[in-house]
Amino acid sequence: ALLRRQRLEAAAAELRAAAERLAPHPALASAARDLTARADALAGGSFTLALFGAFSAGKSSFANALLGEAVLPVSPHPTTAAVNRIMAPTDAMPHGTAAVRMKTHEMWWEDLKYSFSVLGLEPPAESSWRQAAERLTPEGLHPAGLPHYGFLKAAATGWEMMSSKLGTTENVQLDMYRSYVADETRSCFVDGIDLYYSCPLTEQGIVLVDTPGADSLHARHTGVTFNFIKNADAIVYVTYYNHAFSKADRQFLSQLGRVKDSFALDKMFFIVNAADLASTEEELEEVVKHVRGNLTRSGVGSPHIFPVSSMLALEGKRAGDEEQLGQSGFPAFETALGHFAVEELPGLSLRAGYDEMAVVRDRVLSWADMAAQDEHARAARIAGLKEAREQGLARLSVLSGQDLAKDMGRECSELLFHVRQRLEYALGRFFQESFHPSVLREDAGQLKSAFAACGRDLMRTLSLELDQELWATTLRLEKVGRTWVEQAAHEAVSDISGWAGCTLTLRREKDWAAPELQETELQLGEDWSTYWPYFKNPKAFFEGSGSQKLREALEPKVKEAIAAALKAREAQLLAHYEQQLAHSLQLQESQLKTQLDEAVDALVSSLQDGQSPEVWRQLAHELDMQLQRRPQRSDE
Repeated sequence: ALLRRQRLEAAAAELRAAAERLAPHPALASAARDLTARADALAGGSFTLALFGAFSAGKSSFANALLGEAVLPVSPHPTTAAVNRIMAPTDAMPHGTAAVRMKTHEMWWEDLKYSFSVLGLEPPAESSWRQAAERLTPEGLHPAGLPHYGFLKAAATGWEMMSSKLGTTENVQLDMYRSYVADETRSCFVDGIDLYYSCPLTEQGIVLVDTPGADSLHARHTGVTFNFIKNADAIVYVTYYNHAFSKADRQFLSQLGRVKDSFALDKMFFIVNAADLASTEEELEEVVKHVRGNLTRSGVGSPHIFPVSSMLALEGKRAGDEEQLGQSGFPAFETALGHFAVEELPGLSLRAGYDEMAVVRDRVLSWADMAAQDEHARAARIAGLKEAREQGLARLSVLSGQDLAKDMGRECSELLFHVRQRLEYALGRFFQESFHPSVLREDAGQLKSAFAACGRDLMRTLSLELDQELWATTLRLEKVGRTWVEQAAHEAVSDISGWAGCTLTLRREKDWAAPELQETELQLGEDWSTYWPYFKNPKAFFEGSGSQKLREALEPKVKEAIAAALKAREAQLLAHYEQQLAHSLQLQESQLKTQLDEAVDALVSSLQDGQSPEVWRQLAHELDMQLQRRPQRSDE
């Protein structure tokens, strides 16, 4: 099989050839520009592959197996890990160099304050935060607080060495890159790293993005995660053989389930890593079945699951041992990924390009018929075209003037009503996970502070869930808004085509910008010590009525906090998507006006000059020949 770049270049060449045929004809300038833009995107575009998963899932070893070399350190990722992008070298950044982008002081201080609040500490002070961090011990910490404990310890240790680098970007060699990835005293100050590395994967234009784990310090930055989910060309979720799905895993997978149907193609791949640990095929099938069940419960229907051994794959690639590579299960995944990257995803743009060619072919055939008419008929046609242009421009002005704000308001209100219902429904489950017997034990010591930590974990979990719901809602609002705009534009195009006899083409605009949503911090408005009387001892709380009574006392307060947060977000979302709707309608109007002007001007010129109909018929024939080479979809 041809390599990815060669295949895409060949597809782009088809579109460029069509664009060159159209270029000499002013009436087809818009279509030529569109085909050229599609060709450029196909040939020059990178393919972003984003890796997700818990820090213990073996993402680093999986990434190394993909790259075919031990690039990333495979010691367990620190929970403060930053976003790692691995891509082909450039003239400015040669093979084996990395650009390490440090957090700004403001970003780093926000992380510090957040970790102090998670652990129930007083807000940090510039002069004394390190002493407070150094005094910390892990005893009695809620499990959700452990990443923050690790962050504070690492930050205190690394401060002298790293504080002067905040807000800078440092170019380093491979050894230092690995240190920034694996050494938590450095990585906790890092915002992101771009590694420039030449290998078969990156040289095909594939950018590998290794994201922080779903259980990392960065999990609260749901907007960052959402943008990777939305904008990555493919998503790979890595889970480790026989590991239970954590709460962080389940929350992330629920987010994938919420957004899966918003994408034109199913771009999600699920990996069961370390599959070589299975003693039998039956055992492996049971593990895959378990993973499939978790995904289905999270809303990810019909998932593509691949059991692999990253270790065997890397060894097989490095040794050139095809048998070992085959045993790793990796070829099945790489084949599926290759088909997606080379056939399915580019196929969307390529098919749209061929659709455009077919429209142009039909259009020029009708022009050939016009040009073949006698002089009197041509003169009448010219007068009709000029009148139709005025009607068309007036119709397009109506398009951009449409007010869809009320429709968007109703849609937004309805979607957020369901968000509120789902959060209230999930409250019981999150309560049980936060106030858990494994945390509130007789031998845990400092039960009062552990109880407060459970309460803070509940509110953080709900805040994270609300934010993930909101980001999923943005995709739904964008999808419905774009549908309305396309319907309105299609109606205008149908009207104008009937008057002018020249076919206009709707062009799909780029994805809409996402709103800037701040992270939610749900607050009860009172200290958790207020609720301490509900907890007499672990036995009475979990086996008696204490837990139930606490939940009944909390429920109205929590629901009130959720409702207030959603009310504020509704106003923000509505303002953003009303603006996006108006901009999108104006864009469609502008593009269609350009097409109408080009087509009418060229047709009038052609009819006045008595241009030979054979020119248009020859062009239609050439396009028809090219359309016969159109590749069939795999599902056709």
